[in-house]
Amino acid sequence: MTIQNAFTTGRSLITAIISKMSDIGKVQAKFIEHILMLLLSIRGKANFLQFSRYGCMNEKSYRNNFENGFDWARFNGEFISMNCSDELIIGFDPSFIPKSGKKTPEIGYFYSGCKGNYDRGLEIGCFSIIDVKQNTAYHYKAVQTQNENSSDTENTLVDQYISFFSSEALRLRKISGVLVADAYFSKKKYVSAVIKKGFEFISRLRDDANLRYVYNGTNTGRGRPKKYDGKVDTKKIDKRRLKCEYQDEQMTLYSGIVYSISLGSLIKVAFVEYLDKKGTVKGSAIYYSTNLNRQGRKLVQYYRARYQMEFNFRDAKQHTGLTNCQSVSKQKLEFHFNVTLTSINIAKAIARKEIPADQSCPMSIHDIKTELSNMLLMNLILSKYRVDPKFYKNQSDLSEILNFGKFAA
Repeated sequence: MTIQNAFTTGRSLITAIISKMSDIGKVQAKFIEHILMLLLSIRGKANFLQFSRYGCMNEKSYRNNFENGFDWARFNGEFISMNCSDELIIGFDPSFIPKSGKKTPEIGYFYSGCKGNYDRGLEIGCFSIIDVKQNTAYHYKAVQTQNENSSDTENTLVDQYISFFSSEALRLRKISGVLVADAYFSKKKYVSAVIKKGFEFISRLRDDANLRYVYNGTNTGRGRPKKYDGKVDTKKIDKRRLKCEYQDEQMTLYSGIVYSISLGSLIKVAFVEYLDKKGTVKGSAIYYSTNLNRQGRKLVQYYRARYQMEFNFRDAKQHTGLTNCQSVSKQKLEFHFNVTLTSINIAKAIARKEIPADQSCPMSIHDIKTELSNMLLMNLILSKYRVDPKFYKNQSDLSEILNFGKFAA
């Protein structure tokens, strides 16, 4: 009898997803299964030479397979339907990829959150599906951003982000109707594009946002009816109009409907005052939603859940080689970005095995990768000695080998 280890769990999941994609050829299906598990098994950089050292193909074969297109959005959409709860939101966030080659397509200067400045490299725009109940994010699709200073494009970054969203809107709408992004996307052009596609947009406003209170009184006399009733002083809000909705030891939340000058529409705002241990206000933030019926507390929860996307980028850079691709082909680069982020989805599913879909749980991508690395090495040794691990009399020995080096073994 074999034990249900990380490798068999991951491979079974990938096979189940691909079986639902009937238009995928057998050769490509076999490669997708192989490369996703290989990324979680190898040590060191994740490039073509390293794949050939640990995998079953030569370097050229890996390069050729990376050139083939693959519908990662569909693959991850099937993954999400099989592994997520019923409370999902969509997150969008660009990520900086350091790169220095002169011939790398779309290389330029993009904003790096780690450095807090613009740096030379690439940028990818990533959609993630955030499971609120699990409190984790799953990769959906990554698209490489074009260098807006290049002569090949006349689109600004915001235009490109709108294009990314518009191209996936129909499929994303089947998953969730709520899109969450950071304060950079609080621009009328972007927000209007999201609303037109039938989505609710949640984000954050600047601390000095230009807002107006809504007039709820009776209009008398002639002339244009009064709509607004004074400017919102974000440093000292009128707590008679923005009502206290929630309070605990860490924050006080005031919510209400106001008019945004920059967005040109009514929005639901959640004004949050953060408290220190003495109960004194130490800072504040303004969150908003285009859904006027959205509960303020849920609005803040959804925006905070957006940060789970950052852990996807961190894990992919640390464990699956998001920044390691050595190619000047845009097709290979996009394949690499998506396969490295998708492999993190598989690792999370392995870690969550037998955990209900509506419960959160601690996860260690490092431990999953350690077990799969041990499995790869153990199978190599056993194959050289012509020993079949399926007939081990002592399964505890096998478990001890697979758990060697784990943080939480």
